[in-house]
Amino acid sequence: MRADVLRTAGLLVLALAACALAILLGNWQTHRAAQKLAIEAQWDAAEQAPPRSLFAAQVPSPPALPMRVSLRGQFDHARTVWLDNRQLDARPGFWVLTPMKLTDGMVVLVNRGWIARDATDRARLPAIGEPSGVLSIEGLAVTHAPRLLELGDGSVSGPLPAIWQNLDYDRFEAISGLAVARLVVQQTSETNDGLSRRWARPASGVDKHRGYAFQWYSLAGLIVLLTTYFSVRTWRTRQARSSPS
Repeated sequence: MRADVLRTAGLLVLALAACALAILLGNWQTHRAAQKLAIEAQWDAAEQAPPRSLFAAQVPSPPALPMRVSLRGQFDHARTVWLDNRQLDARPGFWVLTPMKLTDGMVVLVNRGWIARDATDRARLPAIGEPSGVLSIEGLAVTHAPRLLELGDGSVSGPLPAIWQNLDYDRFEAISGLAVARLVVQQTSETNDGLSRRWARPASGVDKHRGYAFQWYSLAGLIVLLTTYFSVRTWRTRQARSSPS
């Protein structure tokens, strides 16, 4: 009898631990969903705000990003970086990042948009428009271009323009000889260069986290129900055995 009691107590402890773990994991997924909703709200506010003229003297350090901005300056197409393995509608392609020298001398990297990669030669750079002269553009200033998994140390050498996997500010400055602001502007205005500018939100996946949270909470509820059911059944069996016939 005592062995049965100890075994039952051990199973109850395991069930409670599993239930607590499931609840913790559900709470973590709920917290992640709330974080992403906050990021979504931040991006909504930035996109709906009036554009702010971007000058060196007006950029706080660090800047409160994302921030809708307007730029006026000239592109330096000779120092363009093509970020590889960026997809749009399940098609592989490049993001085209070109430094723009603003009228006050500040240099900002502009993510001008996406273009499909050559299907037969991935090292061939597709032809795109290269607008010249002093331009006025608008976009959303963000902290960096989203990074992809990169094998090795990611070191890049050689002249620009070039195909890179990820953008690194220090590496770009060393190779280009330009000092750039620690931000990237995702261009939203049109410059007739053949690039697509459909920018994805960084906070996607809220429904996925909510779904995972529901699964973990459901598992915790199922553990409670099963533990209660088997505990009651075990108790009734013992009562029946201990009752006089």
